[in-house]
Amino acid sequence: MSLFDTSFSGILQRMMDKVPAKFDKREGSVIHDALAPTAIEHQLLYMDMETLEKEMFADTASREYLVKRAAERGITPKEATPARWKAVFVPEQLNIPIGERFNNDEMNLAVTAKLSPGVYELECETAGAAGNALAGYLIPMEYINGLRSATLTELLDAGTDEEDTEAFRTRYLELLRKPAASGNAQDYYNWAMSVTGVGAAKIYPLASGPGTVKVVIASTEKKAASAELVRETQEYIDSVRPVGAAVTVASAAELPVNVTAKISIGKGENSASVSSKFQLALIRYLAANAYEAGSVNLSMIGKILLETEGVTDYSELKLNGKAENVELTEEQIAVAGTVTLEVVT
Repeated sequence: MSLFDTSFSGILQRMMDKVPAKFDKREGSVIHDALAPTAIEHQLLYMDMETLEKEMFADTASREYLVKRAAERGITPKEATPARWKAVFVPEQLNIPIGERFNNDEMNLAVTAKLSPGVYELECETAGAAGNALAGYLIPMEYINGLRSATLTELLDAGTDEEDTEAFRTRYLELLRKPAASGNAQDYYNWAMSVTGVGAAKIYPLASGPGTVKVVIASTEKKAASAELVRETQEYIDSVRPVGAAVTVASAAELPVNVTAKISIGKGENSASVSSKFQLALIRYLAANAYEAGSVNLSMIGKILLETEGVTDYSELKLNGKAENVELTEEQIAVAGTVTLEVVT
């Protein structure tokens, strides 16, 4: 931040003040008109200097310069990953070639593996979370003789978007503020969090005795990690850990949090809409807080419910059937379960 006025008028005034009073300095005078363009250029320089100051520090840098700064330490944003789906093909005896392409809405998918007769794994051709919301029938890109139907049935691995700027900034600053030291707990945390698809991690040194470490991970959606993500994380940590350390990577176990309550809603409000808004807020809260906190706070859920648009009051709030906090074990992660909101008048 500048210690003096860096606006055009401020710069021009300081320049004019340095000109002796005996000269005409009124607007339109030779001196005024000669100094004005210089004042404009000085203002632009000060603006560039202010921008440069922000780009120098990781906590204020734009994405472009943050990425450059982090690259000096070998840290890069996590790349987007494609969603993988299970699909059922009819008739089941029909052989679908690996690489065969299909369309669902605006997303194209390609067959990557045969899981069982009539059941195949497909991967979205476009990486990102957009591939997680698909549903329904698949349309072959080229005619397949004998194919009667192809239907998506299960999301095997959620796709992830490229790591956003603030998440990347937080991870980079975490590495700076908590430096690694030859295989300590912070090392294992940093290694786990650098794997694309990992959104949270907990480290348990001496988990099974001296020389052992357990790494428990969750997905970027703060849900249980897939077997594929666990394998990738295990392989990466094994490639960088100190020799002699025995490391086990496991997924966090999901604990559904079911919410019941009686609510009063405003005139003209729709109960289904209110319930949907609350469930979305619940999902966001659990994803942001529950894993690290180790519990789900009843009063915080009540606060979220009361702040939900359309809700004017609530009573008899319960989590998993009890009016108390939900405590998590070290390896559990809370996820939104069922939401039952009874409207009372």
